[in-house]
Amino acid sequence: MAHNVDLPRHRYCYVIEAAVIHGGSQEKTLPCVWWGMSATPGRMFGCHILLESGAMVVDLPLHALRHQPDATQRWKPWEAQRWDGYGWHMETYEPAYLSDLRCRVLSEDHRDITEVGELWFAIDHVRDGYSLEPGQHKIHWVVALRGGVFTCVPQDMVLVHELSFTKPGPIPRIKRQDKIWSCE
Repeated sequence: MAHNVDLPRHRYCYVIEAAVIHGGSQEKTLPCVWWGMSATPGRMFGCHILLESGAMVVDLPLHALRHQPDATQRWKPWEAQRWDGYGWHMETYEPAYLSDLRCRVLSEDHRDITEVGELWFAIDHVRDGYSLEPGQHKIHWVVALRGGVFTCVPQDMVLVHELSFTKPGPIPRIKRQDKIWSCE
């Protein structure tokens, strides 16, 4: 896996004009195609986009993107992404079963529901100390929230709503994996 990766499929969305145009407005969005991402240890993931002008912009923070054109609310970096990248290598994927399902995003202490949205795709680090340690490894989910903004949270902060199977109730206290399993 590499530092730069494709999204599982490109997504049409919007970017805050001020993030990509000198003198641009914080209150205006521009259409874009989100096609890729990058990972750098200790930094937010970088989002790679194509503008209608044909200009490519790389390494935008997630809080600069919107999935609704009128969503211009100020979104702080830590609201858009909970953890910095912890390795150079990552992969993105979109499990068919979970794609675009409604979900609830939990607070950092896993006790309250803070947001509701839809799962877009997952980001997983590979080949670093954190992803190799069962108690630390987390898959990050990009969620399109109801307010038109995105968040990227680890899987232990997401509760999926799948009408044919899940039965929403109290927030479960999920046990972290703490062993490396092997059959030999």
